[in-house]
Amino acid sequence: MLLPLVVAVGLTVAVAPRTNRIFYDEHIYQSIGQNLADLKLAQMCDDGTVEQGRLHCAIAEYNKQPYAYPHVLSLAYRLFGVGTTPAFVVNAMASAATVAGVYLVVILLFSDAIAAFFAALLLALTPEQIVWSASAAVEPSASLACVAALFLTACFVRSKSTVSLFAAAIATAYAVQFRPESPLIVVVIGALLWQRARHEFRQARLWWAGLVFLMLVSVHVGHMVAVRNEGWGTTQQRMALSYVWNNLRVNGWFYLADARFPAVYSLLAIVGLVVRRAEAGRLTIALYFLAFFGIALVFYAGSYDYGADVRYSLATYPPLAILGGLGAACVIAALDRLRLRRLAMPALTIGLMVQFLWYLPVVRASSDGAWAARADVQFARSVVPTLPAHAYVLSQNPGMFQVWGVSAGQVSLATTVPGYLEQLDARHPGGVYLHWNFWCNVQDPVQQAFCTKVLELRPGTLVRESRERDQRFAFYRLDPPGRGR
Repeated sequence: MLLPLVVAVGLTVAVAPRTNRIFYDEHIYQSIGQNLADLKLAQMCDDGTVEQGRLHCAIAEYNKQPYAYPHVLSLAYRLFGVGTTPAFVVNAMASAATVAGVYLVVILLFSDAIAAFFAALLLALTPEQIVWSASAAVEPSASLACVAALFLTACFVRSKSTVSLFAAAIATAYAVQFRPESPLIVVVIGALLWQRARHEFRQARLWWAGLVFLMLVSVHVGHMVAVRNEGWGTTQQRMALSYVWNNLRVNGWFYLADARFPAVYSLLAIVGLVVRRAEAGRLTIALYFLAFFGIALVFYAGSYDYGADVRYSLATYPPLAILGGLGAACVIAALDRLRLRRLAMPALTIGLMVQFLWYLPVVRASSDGAWAARADVQFARSVVPTLPAHAYVLSQNPGMFQVWGVSAGQVSLATTVPGYLEQLDARHPGGVYLHWNFWCNVQDPVQQAFCTKVLELRPGTLVRESRERDQRFAFYRLDPPGRGR
């Protein structure tokens, strides 16, 4: 297991660029993690003061994101302090743990060390897995949580111990709370139990474990009910069969003929699914893939070519790697019959690594689709060290400033709350600043109006600005009442 682990961590840390890829969701997750760590509240802070490293929130809002990933970030913040680095470290560790988890799942379910090695290696060499593990997105951790639940369930079907059964129930309850589609792992866990431990459905302990699972997910169920009317970025249907064909046309070819995914992995997976005739469990792994592949097909933004939504494919990589590892073991067994076993395993390992070189440009690239938001964040981050102590920033993205240790709040508050700017003057002697950001430039009259109205209410002195293509970013220090521009 050591070689795939080293490969996964090395490529994630040393090759893939460490950058945000989902703007501004990654910052929202980090902000909620900060609120969980400092305030023990699952919320976004719209008016927050950071004093002596701790966040104090005057106005908050409840958001649509599930809360398992912010909870993981909050644990990292409690251990190492709030900042941008812990989120990247969490995902790098998640990448390594997912590789290890895939290895152990194959060992437990199929008792094949060769298949386990190649399954872990395939996952470690999957280009988009590496790319997103170097971001602060939720998908790498969500994938790990599903693998962890499957691993503990595999421990139970192997050992039949009550401890492993309840551990699997707890891990599954945690896994479903990472992303809206994460509850699909429950179907996979149920299928594995039916395949490998069917008699347990007649035992009371399985139903007690199910009750524990239901108790642990009850809060998440309440959350999903609370945000059930959330539009998720569209005014049309969020889920519909009418989206299937267009999404399938893109997503199906992704695994067969796409510059972002090695088709040989899919070929090995097909071999592992069709040829392997060992222990039961292959159909469960196939269901694992189909469940997370299929859910994207009925989502309005489920195409892997839609923006940065190729990240949805990360949930399909572990089952595909497991089947691919089984397929690689079949290839090794076939070569063994030709008395080439000593050469087969090193040759296949080296071949996969050499083939991966074709995909290094994909791993090294930073997607240009989010160039404006990325430029905005980089500019804002460069200005933060120059701000005076006890300064306050008005922005449509106050959470990222709070994570950086700067007091910040929503721009809209300055235009909708009477006397709000005067309150900020009294609370923050370092001055009040307007962050002219990405949302001030978008073709949305509502967002633009928030920015322009602040400068109409209170003239501002331009402190610093930056231009990227047709985008302009700036910081204004709002002049106190009675002072000229």
